[in-house]
Amino acid sequence: MNNLLKGLESLKITSNISEEDLWTGCIDLIQKSYVSEITVGASPCEEKDFRQYKQIIDQNLRNIKFMLQHIIRYRNDKAEIQLKRDTLIIKTFTINLLLLIGEQHEKNVWNTVESAFISKDLQDELLGLYKYDSVSQLLMEQDNFITILLALRPKLLKDTWKTYPAAIVCYKWILYQIEKPVLYNHIGDVLPTALIIIDDYVPENVVLGLECLYQIIQHSQLKKGLIDTGYANVIFHALENLSRQREAKYVILTYKCLANLLATVEHWNNMLNVFEWTKRDDILAVLLDNMEFEQNVELRHVYMLSLPQLLTNIGCAKWCERLARILSEYCEHHTDLRTLKATLETAKTFLLMFHLRVAAHCVPLYTAFLKLHFDLTKTPVFDKEIMQNLEDCICLLYKVSPSVGYAVMNDDRMRSVITNSLEVVYLGDTKYFQ
Repeated sequence: MNNLLKGLESLKITSNISEEDLWTGCIDLIQKSYVSEITVGASPCEEKDFRQYKQIIDQNLRNIKFMLQHIIRYRNDKAEIQLKRDTLIIKTFTINLLLLIGEQHEKNVWNTVESAFISKDLQDELLGLYKYDSVSQLLMEQDNFITILLALRPKLLKDTWKTYPAAIVCYKWILYQIEKPVLYNHIGDVLPTALIIIDDYVPENVVLGLECLYQIIQHSQLKKGLIDTGYANVIFHALENLSRQREAKYVILTYKCLANLLATVEHWNNMLNVFEWTKRDDILAVLLDNMEFEQNVELRHVYMLSLPQLLTNIGCAKWCERLARILSEYCEHHTDLRTLKATLETAKTFLLMFHLRVAAHCVPLYTAFLKLHFDLTKTPVFDKEIMQNLEDCICLLYKVSPSVGYAVMNDDRMRSVITNSLEVVYLGDTKYFQ
């Protein structure tokens, strides 16, 4: 209490909440605390771009907190005074404060760790003022969501967004506060900004844009309007372009977005024949091209992590020969345990999904799996999950091609490759190799 009184005294705050001067003073201080416009350079913004701003922001946030606490205390003490939240000045205060919280909610190059802590306090105090449990509830009140988007829009245009990096962070924060499927209902307001950001050349910006786009797609899951309005095609085109770029930072996000989008598109396509060429095949063709000729360790890893979510229906069996070749190559030339683990997990998905077609491609897979098993037993791998997945793959392969498996595994030359613990199933019986 003493700290609050001292803070109010230093700010010369004596007005009650029914007086416009109090709200005007709060709004003025909030607006002066927004992250300022920067000059766009050849690289992302850095801490040196905000030296002067970082010297004042924490104190400004503390002062705003004092003001907000004063408003709450006055409201609580004077029960007869009603907080008319629908008045223009109080709504302006609320929207402006939400924008500032969005800019400061996490540590970034323009603020400090302390800024993020105070921002969280401001969020809690603001929710307490209106007696809400979440920011989502507050945003859904009295068209606050649309109002805050309109307030942000001048900073999120194609020729302005890069000069207001904090506005992009705020935009993402707002999207993540909203409960599903609200973003779908306002897709025309939220989607353009995400598409603008992912069209950038700076990987960090593309990642941020993809995170926003993924959230929008999640809200639009299985919504027919996404296809009818043409938004699905626009999003697909943007993501397809990204899938052709060799940038490890955003590969996983790109394919997560595509997998979710394709699920919606295919759900509403009554004419879809999965055995013919589809949009999913367009994406698989690009991904498998990338995988087959890629030697960069990090890219091989993220490509393999991204593959299983696209193998969702029997129509993908048209890629069996190529998938078997790539899986075999990744097993035979393993230099990274993370990629090897992802490869074996993908192989299990492949063997389970296409068990009716795998027998025709079992020879290269047997060769790769058994060689890998031999290598890993000679040079022990401390990741038990890798060994378990490998043995699972060998057993699954044996089940779908028992005649070939019996011939391979009973070859005298294979005896040294198979461990006593490797269990295989064929002809309805369980056998153990000795």
